[in-house]
Amino acid sequence: MDDLLERGAVPEGYKVEIFDGEVLMTPRSPEQFWTVSEVQAAARAVGISRERVLGDVLVRFPGENDAAPDLAIVADAAGRHKNSYDCIDVLLVVEVVSRADDDKDYVRNVAKYGRFGIECYVIADPFKRTCTVMSESHATGYSKVREVAYGETVTLSLTTGERVIVDTSEFPVRSAEA
Repeated sequence: MDDLLERGAVPEGYKVEIFDGEVLMTPRSPEQFWTVSEVQAAARAVGISRERVLGDVLVRFPGENDAAPDLAIVADAAGRHKNSYDCIDVLLVVEVVSRADDDKDYVRNVAKYGRFGIECYVIADPFKRTCTVMSESHATGYSKVREVAYGETVTLSLTTGERVIVDTSEFPVRSAEA
């Protein structure tokens, strides 16, 4: 799969991942792009360098399928391995739900990201118009889960002490029929 991706075998505008042994190919939506852009701008506004804010970049998970989160913030000293990073260096992941009925972000990613110690996981859902913010990772998920309605400000606290303040009032919404 890595070889196919490196040769550009993925149609333009699509994201391809192997997740739990399945090949998932989903189109990128404008909502995904706009939401990620807002979070990226908020991270940069608090002084997090662009080298630490990644979008659709491969993250390696030892013994499991790798992932390319919609947005990830890595530690200051994170080591780059060609075009990927190790999950141990990831401080925060933001995923934007691409389908109203998809359990990948709400079930499978919660378990995986928690199990690998990613301390802050955010699900932005343009269909439900909420951000689900999870922290305190453990072997099966997260101990703290809170929902924030679009339109409110959410503070994302990283283990480094950095705090990313995100105004969700500009997050785009989408109907399930669209």
